[in-house]
Amino acid sequence: MVLFINIYINNTKFMNKNSIIKRNSICYDILKKNASVLILGPRGTGKSHYINNILGDFQNSSRIDLLSHADYKKYARDSEKLAKEVDLNLSKNDSALIFIDEIQLVPKLLNEIHRLIEKYNQRLQFILTGSSARKLKREETNLLAGRAIYIPFNTLSFDEVDFRLHLENILQYGLLPKAFITDDVQLKTEYLKTYCFIYLKEEIQQESRVRNLEAFEQFLELAAFANGEIINRSKIARTVGVSDQIVRDYYQILQDTLIVTKIPAWTNSIRKQLQKSAKFYFFDNGVLNALKGELGVELNPATYRYGRLFENLVINEILKRNKKYDYKIFHYRTNHGSEIDIIMQKNINSPPIAIEIKSSKYFEKNITRPLIDFRDEFSEAKCLVLSDIDKAYVENGIEFLSFYEGIDQIFT
Repeated sequence: MVLFINIYINNTKFMNKNSIIKRNSICYDILKKNASVLILGPRGTGKSHYINNILGDFQNSSRIDLLSHADYKKYARDSEKLAKEVDLNLSKNDSALIFIDEIQLVPKLLNEIHRLIEKYNQRLQFILTGSSARKLKREETNLLAGRAIYIPFNTLSFDEVDFRLHLENILQYGLLPKAFITDDVQLKTEYLKTYCFIYLKEEIQQESRVRNLEAFEQFLELAAFANGEIINRSKIARTVGVSDQIVRDYYQILQDTLIVTKIPAWTNSIRKQLQKSAKFYFFDNGVLNALKGELGVELNPATYRYGRLFENLVINEILKRNKKYDYKIFHYRTNHGSEIDIIMQKNINSPPIAIEIKSSKYFEKNITRPLIDFRDEFSEAKCLVLSDIDKAYVENGIEFLSFYEGIDQIFT
């Protein structure tokens, strides 16, 4: 079983004319302890850029790029060639570090890597990056059984860039580094449209053996418009013209390729009848807007669209931070429509944290009613409203906080 840990250090940088962005990752620290790492994150988050910037700090390091036709062809034909190269290398050197980019393209290499780590122990380290665990699971390859430390690699986060300064830009164009660092709106737009067309619509289809490409493309758009809503798979299936099971499979593809995160329903209530269907959230606002064809739609704080984009952003920041803390995360909705965006709980015996997310600085009086009702049933629950307010306050026992202060408080 791959080990999950998360510590933060500052290392590699992305630059534009206005700023230097330091990426936070545990990778450098772990590599200095002679361990191997498996880094997974959506395409375009900067995994390769990060690793290429730190490789020079390690002696006898080398890179295998499986996106390169030559490297792919060599190792896809003969995965044992890696072992021959490593044996030769370590016959001449005391140690070696090998970076293999996009490992999921040749998943059978993991069996060789496992054997080599066992053989050479701390003399040999691997950095493995990938944008999908789907092929690794499907091919039933060896997932290194604890020989490598798993590190998630996300889009930029609010401990790396100033959300307050760039909030509208982030809501519209997201936090993929290439989209964030340029000030040119046309470049942002074309990059995100290309990302969705080439990666989501072509690479995922090819990797996942999707046969009905037109149906999958239509599903992607519908999934984007259903972002953060309770999913009605049957309705999506009817619209696309496929079975319910195929829609379920399509969502699994998006989960396995790290494009969406599934948020299950909270069902731990005795008093109320609750909805049991899951919600799905896309990992990045820019990708979400590109799939919906809304990159050119003006952002207006008074609109429903603005509120949904704000919710998607905040939930993704909670998900990123939670990779270190392992809270279980749910959404909450009764059959009568009372809804809370997020319920977090360490375990079934710990007090839950109920979170409502609002983009406005000003609130209607009934905004806290679902939270108060929830606290009536779960008296130890901590109830928060995370928004874009400047100053925190408490009303009816509910804490109103800016979203970045609130997230810091939750995970302190």
